[in-house]
Amino acid sequence: MINILIRILYLAAIGFSVYTSGWLLLKANRNGTTGALAACQLLVIIWCVPPLFAAIPATKGMKYLAYGISYLGISFIGPSWFLFSFLYCGRRVARWAAALLFGLAALHYSLFLTNEYHHWFFLRFEVEEVLYGPVFYFHMGYTYACVLVGMVAVLREFQKKKVAALHLFMILLSAAIPLSFNVLYMSRLVDVAFDLTPPAFALSSLLMLLAVFRYDFLDVNALAFEQILASIGEGVAVYNKRGTMVYVNPAASRWMGIREGEDFQKLAQGLASLGMEVEKGREPAGGGQVVALEGGVKLRVKQYIRRTGKGELTAGTFLLTDVGEYYERIRQGRELAVSAQRLAIEQERNRIAQEVHDTTGHSLTMIQSLLRLARVEWEGAAPGKAPGENGAGGREACIRGYLEQAQELAAGGIRDLRCAINQMRQEMDYELVAQGVFQLAKSVKEIEVEVEVQGEDGPPYSHLSTVVYQCLREAVTNCLKYAQATHMDVIVKFAENDLNLYIFDNGQGCENLVEHNGIRGIRERVARAGGQVRFLSSKGGGFQIFVHLPVEAGEESTRPFSDTGF
Repeated sequence: MINILIRILYLAAIGFSVYTSGWLLLKANRNGTTGALAACQLLVIIWCVPPLFAAIPATKGMKYLAYGISYLGISFIGPSWFLFSFLYCGRRVARWAAALLFGLAALHYSLFLTNEYHHWFFLRFEVEEVLYGPVFYFHMGYTYACVLVGMVAVLREFQKKKVAALHLFMILLSAAIPLSFNVLYMSRLVDVAFDLTPPAFALSSLLMLLAVFRYDFLDVNALAFEQILASIGEGVAVYNKRGTMVYVNPAASRWMGIREGEDFQKLAQGLASLGMEVEKGREPAGGGQVVALEGGVKLRVKQYIRRTGKGELTAGTFLLTDVGEYYERIRQGRELAVSAQRLAIEQERNRIAQEVHDTTGHSLTMIQSLLRLARVEWEGAAPGKAPGENGAGGREACIRGYLEQAQELAAGGIRDLRCAINQMRQEMDYELVAQGVFQLAKSVKEIEVEVEVQGEDGPPYSHLSTVVYQCLREAVTNCLKYAQATHMDVIVKFAENDLNLYIFDNGQGCENLVEHNGIRGIRERVARAGGQVRFLSSKGGGFQIFVHLPVEAGEESTRPFSDTGF
C-alpha cells in the first residue's frame, strides 16, 4: 500500500512539474529566468520517472540504467537552481562561471557512468545493495551548496528591495522543502525505501507556480512596483477578469473607499454616485472623466483594459489623478499673468508719459522761440540790427518763415502727442483688439482709414491688443510721413488659433524696401509675440503689411517693445 502511495506521489510530482514547465514556456515572459526555472522542472521530471518502475524485477544492468536516468536530473538540478536564483535577482552569471558550474555537474555524471572502472561514485552497486562513494557525497555537497547560495542571493535581494515577508517566505520555502527532504533521506534519519526529494521538488514547483500567479515572482522589479505605486500621488486600482480587486494602492483606497479582494461593483457604485458610469472591461469614451469628491477634491478617472490575443478580458486598471491642484495652478498662473501684464502696462505707461513730456517740451520750446523771433521782427528790431533795417518786405517774409516753422513744429508735436495719448488710452480703457483698432483709426484726421473686422473678437485675444495697436500705430505714422497716401484699409481677422492683421495704403510705395526704426519695430514686436510679418511694396503700388499672431504663443510675449519706432 505504501509503495502505491509513493508512486502516486511520484506521478503527482511529474504532473506538477510538467504543468509548471509548460506554463512557464508557453505563458511566462521569454527570458533567461523563466528558462532556468523551466529547466529545473524538466530535471525533476527526469529524476522522478525511473522510480515508478522500481517494483518491476530488474537486473543489475536495468537498475544501473534507471539510476543513470535519475542521476541525469540529480546532477544538473543544483547548478540550474543556482542559475535561476541569480537571474531572478537580476544578476548576470559570467559565462566562465556558468561553464564551471555545469562542467562540475557533467564531470560528476561522467564519473557515475564510468563507475565500473574506478568505483569512486559507488563503492558497491548491486541489485540488493548500493554503497555510495566519495564522489557521490562530494556531488551532494556541491548540490546543497548551489541551492544554499541561491537562497542566500534571493534573501539579500529581497532585503535590499524591502520585499514583503510573505514573498520572501514563499520563494525560500520552495527551495527549503526539497533540500530538507533530501537531507533526511541521505542521513537515514527517516527510514524510507524511496527518495522523497523529487516529490518535494514537485511541491516546491507548485509553490513557485502559485507565487508566479499571485505575486509575479519572475520579475524582481515587479516586486518593487508595489512600493512605487503605494508612494505615488495617483490612485491605482487593478481588477482581474472575475472582477475582483487584486491591487488597490492607498490613494485609491482613500478616495474611493475600496480594498483588495472587494468586487468591481463597489467601485462602479462609488463612481456612479459621483455621476460617472463605468463598466467592467470597457474603457470610457473620451479616455476619462473628471468627478468631484467632498472637500473640493477633483479626480480624473481613466480605465485601461488588458485583453488576450482572442479579445478576452485579462485585467482592468483604474487610474485616479487629483486634478484639483492642477486647476488651482492654472488659476494662479492666470492671476500671475494678469499681474505681469498690469506691471508691463504700467511700465509702458510711464514710458509714454516720459515720451509725451520730452516730445511736448521740445516742440513747445521751439515754438516759443520762433514766436519770440517773429514778435521781435514784427516790432522792427531784429537782434543785432537797427529798427527798420530789414525793410517792410523783408520783415514780412521773415515773420512768415518763423510762423511756418512754428506751424510745422506744432503739427508734428500734436501728431506725436496724439499717438502717445491714444496708445495710453487704448491700453488703459480697451481690453478687446477691435476696440483699440477702431479708436486709433478714428483719431487719424489726415487720411481716411477704413477698418473691417472678420470673425469674433473676445477675451482670448485680449493679450494681443497691445501688439496689434502698436503695429497699426507704426503703420499709420509711416504712412503719414512717407507714403503721401489718401486712404488706408485695415482688416483684422480672428480665427480659432490665430489672429491676422492686414494693412494696405494707396501711397506712392517704393521699389527697394529699407528697414528703419518703424518697420524694424513692427517686426520685432511681432516676433516677441511668436508671430510672423511680411512687408510688400512697389513703385506707385502702395504699401502692404501682413501680420500673423498665434493665440497661444502670444500669451508668452505680452511685454511691450521699448522702441517707439518714430
